Amino acid sequence: MKNQVKKIRILILLIVITTLSSCQFNQSVNKDLTTGAYSRGDGIGIDDVIIEINGTADNRNEFVFGEKVNLVFNNVSGLTNSNGKTFPELSMHIVKNEKDTILSNPNLLESINNGTDLSPLQLHANFRAAFPNKNNEKYKVFVEISDKKGDGKFNYELPFTVKENDLLDIKSNGIEYSTIYLWNETLKQPVFDSNVSSEHLFILILNDIEGLELTDEKVFPIFSLDLTDNNGNKILSNPNLLSAYENVGVNPKDLKSQVTAKLTFTKTKGTINNPCKLTAKLKDKNSEKEVNISTELYIN
Repeated sequence: MKNQVKKIRILILLIVITTLSSCQFNQSVNKDLTTGAYSRGDGIGIDDVIIEINGTADNRNEFVFGEKVNLVFNNVSGLTNSNGKTFPELSMHIVKNEKDTILSNPNLLESINNGTDLSPLQLHANFRAAFPNKNNEKYKVFVEISDKKGDGKFNYELPFTVKENDLLDIKSNGIEYSTIYLWNETLKQPVFDSNVSSEHLFILILNDIEGLELTDEKVFPIFSLDLTDNNGNKILSNPNLLSAYENVGVNPKDLKSQVTAKLTFTKTKGTINNPCKLTAKLKDKNSEKEVNISTELYIN
C-alpha cells in the first residue's frame, strides 16, 4: 500500500513538472547588465537582440545626439504559422523621464500586414536619437512583438541617455539654445566625423534660440560664418546671414524655430589645404550676448 501511495505521489510530481515545462515553452526573461536592457518572452522567442548604431553593432545605451539606433531582433520564433506564413506585429514607443511619450509607432510592420514567409525571421525597430540632452534627460524605448494570429508576445525595454555631439565647440554668453549641430543634407543625418565630402550639402542648425534683447517686440540677430583653410584662405565667408533683418528686426518666435546656414564647397581636387576651420557666431546687435561655434573639418 505504501509503495502504491509513493508511486502515485511520484506520478503526480511528474505530471506537475511536465505541466510547468509545457507552460514555460518560449517563456524567457533576460537582463543585460551592460545596457540595462530588459526582455520578456511569453510564447514568442528571440535568439538575441543586437543594438546597431549608425549601421554598426555597438552594445551601448548612451547615444550621441542624432545617431541612428536600430534594434535587431534575430530569429523570431513561436508565431502562429498559417499556410506557410506568420503574422508578426511590431510596435515601439519612447518615454522621457518616465512620464512623457515623445515617440510612438503602434505598427512598424504595415508593409507586411498580409503576413511573411521569411525564415528565419528578423525584425527591426529603429529611431534617431535627436532628443533634448541639456538637462540630463533619461529615456526608455519600449518594443513589443506580438502575434496577429495568436496570443504570443515579446517585450523589450532599453533605457538610454543622449549626449551632445562634440564635433562642434560651442561657447554661449547669454544666448540659450536647445541643440546646435552640423547636418549632412545629402546623407540626411548629422555629421559625427570631421572628415566631410566636398560633394555634399551641409547645414549648420541652431534650434530654439532665446535670450536676445527685445526692442519694440523684435530682436536683432547677427549671424556670421567663415570657413578658412590651413593657409588662412577663405573658402566661405558671410558677415551676416541674417542681413535682411539687421535693421528691421525679426519676431523672436521666428528666431526660436530655427536658424540655419548652408555650406557648399566648390573645389578642384587638391586645392584645399586641410584642416579647415569653421567658425560661426550668432550675436545680439543690442547687447553683448552671443554664441560662438567652431570646429575643424577635413574636406575631401
